[in-house]
Amino acid sequence: MKMVDVSSSNRNSRGDWRPDAPIALAPINIWPLRISDITRWFFGFPGFLWPYNAFWLAVTILTWSYLTPELSTMANLELWWIGLLLARNAALILILFGGLHLYLYVFKGQGEQHQFTTRPFATNNRKFLFKNQVADNMARTLLSAVPIITGYEIITYWAFANGFLGFFDFGSSQLLFWGWFLILLILAPVIHAIHFYLGHRLLHTKLLYKKVHALHHHNVEIGPWSGLAMHPIEHIIYLSTLTVQWVLAAHPVNALFQLQLAAFYPALAHCGFEKLKIGEKLKIDGGNHFHYLHHKYFECNYGGSLAPLDKWFGTFHDGTKEADQAMRTRIKKQREALR
Repeated sequence: MKMVDVSSSNRNSRGDWRPDAPIALAPINIWPLRISDITRWFFGFPGFLWPYNAFWLAVTILTWSYLTPELSTMANLELWWIGLLLARNAALILILFGGLHLYLYVFKGQGEQHQFTTRPFATNNRKFLFKNQVADNMARTLLSAVPIITGYEIITYWAFANGFLGFFDFGSSQLLFWGWFLILLILAPVIHAIHFYLGHRLLHTKLLYKKVHALHHHNVEIGPWSGLAMHPIEHIIYLSTLTVQWVLAAHPVNALFQLQLAAFYPALAHCGFEKLKIGEKLKIDGGNHFHYLHHKYFECNYGGSLAPLDKWFGTFHDGTKEADQAMRTRIKKQREALR
């Protein structure tokens, strides 16, 4: 049965849908800090932990426990375990990205409800490989992103196995070791958000945008496969968030969690729906309206709502008509200053 978009009054004549509420930053970014708000956000549903970060952590633990060779066996670079990691990563990406695409766009699992735009994916367009947006996005994800994800993982495990990583010496204190391990797991989404903003601003510099990042922005209408549809250089920059854990990580799981956040976040962030409906009543956050607006306008929302960097640097767009006007005024002033 086709679902009715109960918020159809929010959809304009071009098919663009605007959520009921403006985009809000996480309460850790609102001063003065309110402990009660932060506690509800951290432990509540939906919130910081639930459902997604807890789910991604569970995936990481299962991946490490059952789908990753013993660390000691990866001290030497051998094709068997490198091939295993490559196949495992391809399978995980196919399940997540492909599953979301099938549910939302092939089987129309929730119709147009909470879909940001009803415009179709591009076909017969020379900007894309095979003149087809979805085929292009899949190829760039599976043939570029997956090998680069795997390459970072290979370097990480080899370095841990040979004692080149894991710099912190906790002595015999299990409390210090596991305490630092847990702190890094909690900080991983924040590290991702900050790194993403900085890398994204770098990609919007003139040279890198024209030669590298413009390829990702061919995807104006976005779907799950758009998330990692990037130039290989952008994959290297984006996934380098893992290198922060090369300095900080207490255990390879810290590094794997950081890498899988970067690998898996884009599927949801680009899924094209603000909410995903589970059953008749439960709705969880789906696509990121914050990042959807970046694909729509290009010159706003370079980071995410977890870190306040866009707010600090004047590029925050909360999805309202007032923010539209503020963005146009900012861009006009910037262009006039360059004349």
